[in-house]
Amino acid sequence: MTLIRRQKAVIAALVLYWPTLFVLAHIPVPQVVRAAHMSDKSLHLLAYMILTFLLWSAVRPLEKVRWRNAAVWWIVAVVLVYGVCDECLQNFVASRTMDPMDYLADVAGTMTALAVLAVTSFWPASVLIVGATIYTLAVVTRSNLTALLPVTMTLFHLTTHAVFTLLWMGCLRQWLNPKRNTGLWLIASISLPLLLVLVTRVSTAISGKVLETSDTISAIAGILAAVLIVSAGGALTRRGQRTVELSSADA
Repeated sequence: MTLIRRQKAVIAALVLYWPTLFVLAHIPVPQVVRAAHMSDKSLHLLAYMILTFLLWSAVRPLEKVRWRNAAVWWIVAVVLVYGVCDECLQNFVASRTMDPMDYLADVAGTMTALAVLAVTSFWPASVLIVGATIYTLAVVTRSNLTALLPVTMTLFHLTTHAVFTLLWMGCLRQWLNPKRNTGLWLIASISLPLLLVLVTRVSTAISGKVLETSDTISAIAGILAAVLIVSAGGALTRRGQRTVELSSADA
């Protein structure tokens, strides 16, 4: 069976994500993570939610989750067995121990991803999951991560908001034609990402943490970069199509 382009991208992301997740879970807890006072249960839930989403999207890229489908339960089995192995192996890592509550968070993340995919298709599900990840990581920490990791957090906000915007634009293509409604398309493309930035900033302030201007600037830069890249790519594609049409007409 020929892999569709989106499926190839998801598989590439999975190939990068899963080994990275394994490595991060089997090294001693970095001092910066301890200093940030991060909720490890929230991190477990997010990590397994993303893993399950990628696995399903790699195996069934065009389908919603249907609970009677055997593929769903194969993925549940693979992820949860991996979770057990993950927790057991952590007994051999300094500063880490096996924690049943972490495993319950893994289960919760797995079932949350499948529940989202049962309700909606790939594009809306990807927007929800990436948006939830950005929001949770920004709000759940009790310390100022930007002060601890200034360069890393700048890259985090730039990259994740760019990815969120690209996924949102993919979602928009189901409802809007960018060729016919260019102005509306551009406004819609930046509206939800900017709303995410606003909600995250307000929630961060309510939680009592310092609002870092650099975080907001990085997030907005990522949003604008994604829109510019897609717009430029679309313009080049249309120009190429017109060139081919003119060449055909001359022939």
